[in-house]
Amino acid sequence: MGAVWRTVVEGVTGSMAYIADRHWNVVACNDEFRALIPDGDPPANIMRWMLLDDRVRNKILLNWTEDWARGACPALRRAVTNHPTDPTLIDLASEVRRDPLAGPIYLATAASHPLHPDGAVRQVNHPTKGLGWVIASAANPLPEIDSMFVMMQYRPGEIRPHQPPPLSTNAR
Repeated sequence: MGAVWRTVVEGVTGSMAYIADRHWNVVACNDEFRALIPDGDPPANIMRWMLLDDRVRNKILLNWTEDWARGACPALRRAVTNHPTDPTLIDLASEVRRDPLAGPIYLATAASHPLHPDGAVRQVNHPTKGLGWVIASAANPLPEIDSMFVMMQYRPGEIRPHQPPPLSTNAR
């Protein structure tokens, strides 16, 4: 990942932001994202963190089974399908399949079409801000099309905020 994108991510304020490569290794993140992690140390791999870290599954990513895992597992499966000889992705998928909580979800979502996380609204228990929701915005940086730039706006409270409407495709 180029220095320009690292600078962009690290300069984002008011939202959590990170860039992950095609293996979901976190290559850059900002201070707001670090604040989501209890020890402030960003995870080496965001997919492994979301699906396999018990602290995260039980305390940070709320409604983990339905919202977080059911969204992440099909994305991992698609990556393995798109890169069937990539040993890093194969190992990650194997690790998820062997997990007693994530494995059954990975298998149950075999026929699910992976959804892009852009616009996803998911509940969190932020270590410093408390109960709330994140609204994700995601994009692929052009220099590294297999990587993903993700920004998450935090909204406090127990009531789910409305999912933002899609941008209009009508040109004027």
